[in-house]
Amino acid sequence: MHPLFKEYLRSSDRSDPGIMSYIDTYDTLAERNQANPATSNRHVEILSENFARAIGDITGKDVCDVGSGRGYLIQNFKKSKPRSVTAIDIAAPSLSDVVNRHQVDGYLANAEHLPFQDHFDVIAATDIIEHVLNVSNFLVTANWALRDGGLLAARVPYLEDFLYYSNYHGLPVHYTHIRTFDKKTFVELIESFGFKVEKVMYDGFDPNYPNQFVALFPKLRDFVHKKLREQFGGDDAVTRINPWIGRLLMKPIEIGVVARKVKTMVPVDAHTSFRQFHEARQKTNEEFTANIAEKV
Repeated sequence: MHPLFKEYLRSSDRSDPGIMSYIDTYDTLAERNQANPATSNRHVEILSENFARAIGDITGKDVCDVGSGRGYLIQNFKKSKPRSVTAIDIAAPSLSDVVNRHQVDGYLANAEHLPFQDHFDVIAATDIIEHVLNVSNFLVTANWALRDGGLLAARVPYLEDFLYYSNYHGLPVHYTHIRTFDKKTFVELIESFGFKVEKVMYDGFDPNYPNQFVALFPKLRDFVHKKLREQFGGDDAVTRINPWIGRLLMKPIEIGVVARKVKTMVPVDAHTSFRQFHEARQKTNEEFTANIAEKV
């Protein structure tokens, strides 16, 4: 038992080498972000301020941040006088730091299996949906963890260049981001799990990523970059810009939604024949392994 947080990793996760390798990858990424952040703390802090503002009033509400990371969203939540704030992360280094600094309840858990039922009024999930192996599991259990009418606020990278995540492009681990979204695919995904999207927002503006029109004119691109850097005091603060103006000049790096729970998801066994085949195959493999062991 960890002194700072509760551990809710399922036995099936602990016995799965693939999941344990996944956890090790995110422990490594968490330690790297603590030592040498991939994205500046200033930029992440501003993104969190923008996202907390988009979620709206959380006074007196039970709030959960899934994938609490560096804790900036937790920091913003605590300013708004919620009834409770809970941090969930699969990476122990991040979770320990967040719980220690912000004095909130912490749970080491796989986002695919949130250990709550009808518990929260708001669940935030910033920059985790692109990482989760089975995003359907996350969205089902997030639906179950929210009370009726509760809010799911989620943010993901917007139309990323996936060459960046290839091992042949220098990525030292097997994977990090495994999916990306545009507005249509993100809204459709969220709404297929019992939610109704009420708000869509764009963020993560950086003058190093001009939109297609501005990029066509190098002198205009350089002028815009210079003026934005001067106005906001550096590239990593430009995302304070009004998003409507931001999109006229730059390609947003992030897209977010705020969605209300309108239906509780009901478990359905939609894969009976496949499950039976899989169980029979596992049994055959176990018997084969046992026979080999006896002969040895």
